[in-house]
Amino acid sequence: MVISGKRATSLRQMNKMTQRKSVILLSCIALLCCIGGAQAQQNSVSVSPVSIDAKVKRGASYTQTFTLTNNTGTRLRFKCSVSDVWYDEGNKRVTGRPGTLPHSASLWVQFSPAEIDVEPGSSASVKAIVTVPQTAAGGYYSVPIFEALPVDPVLASATIAKVSTAKASIGVRFKGLMMFTTLNASEYNVEIMGGHISPPSASAELAMQLDVRNRGNAHARLHGSYAILNSSGALVGRGAIKETRYLPDQRKMLEAGWAGELSPGKYTAVITVSYDRVGMEPATLLYELPLIVQ
Repeated sequence: MVISGKRATSLRQMNKMTQRKSVILLSCIALLCCIGGAQAQQNSVSVSPVSIDAKVKRGASYTQTFTLTNNTGTRLRFKCSVSDVWYDEGNKRVTGRPGTLPHSASLWVQFSPAEIDVEPGSSASVKAIVTVPQTAAGGYYSVPIFEALPVDPVLASATIAKVSTAKASIGVRFKGLMMFTTLNASEYNVEIMGGHISPPSASAELAMQLDVRNRGNAHARLHGSYAILNSSGALVGRGAIKETRYLPDQRKMLEAGWAGELSPGKYTAVITVSYDRVGMEPATLLYELPLIVQ
């Protein structure tokens, strides 16, 4: 079969593109083997702690140590930074530049060092110096970011139909959460605005929703339990409400479910929700929801 000159050129270009993709893929595989190690090696690159919830004094300075672990065969360079964190109207997490979102603690944080090399099979520490303004009141938040990249370029080369070597670079990024609550001037005011409960059915378990709002200036970790009573006041079921965090002025549903069965009749769900308060006794809220099972 005879191929015209234009057609042959097109096929050669397509072949070269395919070969380049193959080389890049080989490069990525080589780098992943070098950085990530075997899949069986858990947490080959890690940062700890991931979450910090600290009580702080206004006008004071604190030091938080982070441990950077490199269990790969490649020397890694970690770059440390921070960003703001908050939530949007749909209660989805959003991030922003330091100092741009409400209740930002990002401008309080300075890393020492801000960049560090960690040798293969070893760990290193960086310190976050946290300086709390005298005017701080309530809860403040920041996301520490740790980006790890190979110090020395990792190359994977191949010669396929005289195609030149391609290079690839893959990094690892870790994000945590730092939460600070001032020992003084923190206000707590959590309210249950309403609620809804759906009876269990053949295809769904009992579902409970509480409309909760945190009107305070500090975050609150809500957790609790509920009891289901029949019309005679006898206990027929109970369950736990898993912990849910509410940032200042945040409003969202607190949800729980129950997998038991109920006979037709009238019931009452008695709900107890508690949360800790810095410098004060824990607070407890009681709420009741009527339930009719047909």
